[in-house]
Amino acid sequence: MSPVESPAYLARQPILDSHQGIFAYELLFRDSPDNKTALIRNGVRETAQVLENVLNNFGLSRLVGNHKAFINCSREMLLDNIFSPLDSDRFVLEILESVDADDTVVSVVKKYHERGYEFALDDVIFDAENLKRLEPFFPYVKYVKLDLIENSAEALKAAVPYFKERGMVLLAEKVETEEDFTARLEDGYDLFQGFFFAKPEIVRGKRMDGSLATILRLLQFLRGDPSLADIEKTFLEHPAVAKALVQYANSQKTFRRRPVESIQDAIAWLSVPHIQDWLMLLLYAQPEMGGSTQGKPLFQNVSQRARFLEALADVLDPDGCLPAQAFITGIVSRMDALVKAPMPTILEDLDVDKEITSALLHGSGKLGTLLALAEAVENDREERIGTLMKRLSLSNKDLTASLNAAYGWNHG
Repeated sequence: MSPVESPAYLARQPILDSHQGIFAYELLFRDSPDNKTALIRNGVRETAQVLENVLNNFGLSRLVGNHKAFINCSREMLLDNIFSPLDSDRFVLEILESVDADDTVVSVVKKYHERGYEFALDDVIFDAENLKRLEPFFPYVKYVKLDLIENSAEALKAAVPYFKERGMVLLAEKVETEEDFTARLEDGYDLFQGFFFAKPEIVRGKRMDGSLATILRLLQFLRGDPSLADIEKTFLEHPAVAKALVQYANSQKTFRRRPVESIQDAIAWLSVPHIQDWLMLLLYAQPEMGGSTQGKPLFQNVSQRARFLEALADVLDPDGCLPAQAFITGIVSRMDALVKAPMPTILEDLDVDKEITSALLHGSGKLGTLLALAEAVENDREERIGTLMKRLSLSNKDLTASLNAAYGWNHG
């Protein structure tokens, strides 16, 4: 990889606090979807250039907002002093489980610590042998990540007083269900990483309000690049939404001299992307979504996933209907988590395209493969990413550009 190229992909995984708010993000860099190691694996100068390019291309604030960024580091990366240019207030250096605490590495960690950097230990197995191996790192470590799959429930519970007595913050990773989250919260864990919030408790038989279906249909309609006349006609078929759009247009400070009186005026004043953004806000303001959806990691994931799928679909079918369908697929794919209703019930109420229904229920078709790719990227499953990209004939460049577009949707 030359210094001017972007990495094959950059993804992020949220790290949540006990209230399920975002505490930080782990940034995941890879130079190939098939690569099982971190992106940073070459010479120190090239590595520095790649990391700098990643941050300049995406922008740290655009990636993580005001939150911290956890980034994996190997022995070579630590010894190469590759992280010196990074802001110690923003980055947490995550020592991989493969790094041994020999005198050389511990000396470097100590120097970084003295300069204000925070450290985390990754994938800690709570047993006597492993703790003895890692103990030289303990004076410099603030966060300890324990894998729920690799540790027993007894070990996970016993780890809490052991590490808290040493002033460390406990982070449970691979938290996949609400039960996992609740159990570790009761144990005393402080932070949580995983997609447990995407697997909600299902409330059987819950129905969706008709306005949700209307908003989704309007969003898909607008993604299809309709004419202004068709937009006006379609909005007039939904008087309540049309009235709300006129009210919204009048609330904008840029509309001066005369009020906006008709849906035609509102469409003329507002660009189509502006109307789409407004519909997204309207969608998540619906009562079914709960009181504080916009502050939840799942809300951000839905927006990013929808835009990511649309961007990928635009590569595959730039002049067809696939991008609009992919966008709606991304939104609806997490609707069961947001409204706590089973997916078949949601799809019945929404009356979406049969291709979208097949993708969401059975993973079928091109939409199903795109959705599987989005899930693989979110979960950092490198081998599956490579397999799905080959199936879709997508390049690393396509993947990077689509992720960049998705981050721009959330932060731009």
